[in-house]
Amino acid sequence: MRNGTRILLICCCATAAFARDEIKRDFQQTTALPAGRMLRVVHSLGNVTVRTQAKAELSVQAAIHCSAGRAEEARIFCGQIQIRVDESPTGVVVRTQYPHTDGFTGWRNLSYSVSLDITMPETAPLELRNRFGAVTVQNLHAAAKIDNGNGRVTLLNGRGRQRIDNSFGDVEVRTNEGDVTVVNSNGMVTASDITGTLEIGNGFGDVRVSNIGRGLTIHSGNGKVDVEHVTGISQISDSFGDVRVWDAKAGVTVRNQNGKVEAKEVTGSADLSTSFSTVNFSRMGKDVTVRGQNASVTGAGVGGSVNAETSFGVVDLREIKGGARVIAGNTEIRLSDIGGEVYAKTSFAGITVLSAGGPITVESANGSVTAAPKPGPCKPVSLATSFAPIRVTVPQDAGYNVTGKTTFAHIHSAVEMTVSGDISAEQITGKIGSGGCELRLMNQNGGIDILKSR
Repeated sequence: MRNGTRILLICCCATAAFARDEIKRDFQQTTALPAGRMLRVVHSLGNVTVRTQAKAELSVQAAIHCSAGRAEEARIFCGQIQIRVDESPTGVVVRTQYPHTDGFTGWRNLSYSVSLDITMPETAPLELRNRFGAVTVQNLHAAAKIDNGNGRVTLLNGRGRQRIDNSFGDVEVRTNEGDVTVVNSNGMVTASDITGTLEIGNGFGDVRVSNIGRGLTIHSGNGKVDVEHVTGISQISDSFGDVRVWDAKAGVTVRNQNGKVEAKEVTGSADLSTSFSTVNFSRMGKDVTVRGQNASVTGAGVGGSVNAETSFGVVDLREIKGGARVIAGNTEIRLSDIGGEVYAKTSFAGITVLSAGGPITVESANGSVTAAPKPGPCKPVSLATSFAPIRVTVPQDAGYNVTGKTTFAHIHSAVEMTVSGDISAEQITGKIGSGGCELRLMNQNGGIDILKSR
């Protein structure tokens, strides 16, 4: 190994302000970094800026700042800070070395920092470790591993596989041809225009993502997640923050807690869950599955079917091309313009099913039931509840085999019906038209109305 350490004293100056004197010292060195070899940077207490160039050359510049109660103290300490540039068969290591402060315990107001400005070959791999400072890397056309703490990390216009670990600072990745992994805590993460896969782990900070060419994985805690324009499959988990996904070309899975979930213009299937908040989706290409606890569910414009389960939150679904299966507890269910089969179950709240194209099955307890099949050939209808009325509107010219029963209330039909058996206000068996599909209406302590569509 050849030691290439060199320190150039460019200028020194001293200023006094509030009983502090400051010294500045500059460092500069240039060395070769042949193709295929790595640059490794180990630094702390200052910013690091990395730029690239086409030639196989490494240039390191450093601005060293020291201040103390007296100019001489600052000058002595500043003179012991070293920037080492060491070459080896695998590449070059740039390392900042500070003197031990044990011998300076009597000095007043001692502080120091070093900022590095590095220009390196654009195709050289990079490993960079920094503490207590920001990191910026631009136009690197090779893999990078960046490990930073207590500062912002910015990666711009890269190529290759990139990994960033950071804490107590924001992370921004803008434009990278290749995969990107970001692990951050206590800071915001922003990523855009990534051609490969993107994986983000973040705590106590928002996540904003756009224009991802392949798969997306986000694990977030205590922060909002905002995703736009993703080509591959998206998998997102969060807690204590809202999640929004828009324009996803493949499937989307969201697992959230204590935060809203919003999905729009998802081409693939969607699996959405949250608690103590809301789920909202629209313009979905395929099937949608929703699981909620104490969460309301609202959806419209779905190319497939919807399967939703929740409690203590209203469910409102509209314009569903396929079927709808909804199980709720202590909450209202509203379904309209459903193309396929409908199954709805709840308690202590009403259920409304309008313009359903497939069979309808409703199981309610202590809630009203309103149902209206779409015009056309009949489909089976089965409605059950207690302590609340049932109202069903049958299409014109449709035939049904009717079975109705209630207690402590009456059955009323505005549709002509051929009745068989005994005639009773609480029980009825008969046919509408020539019969055909089953129309089964079961109630307790609530009335039943059979209405005719206009």
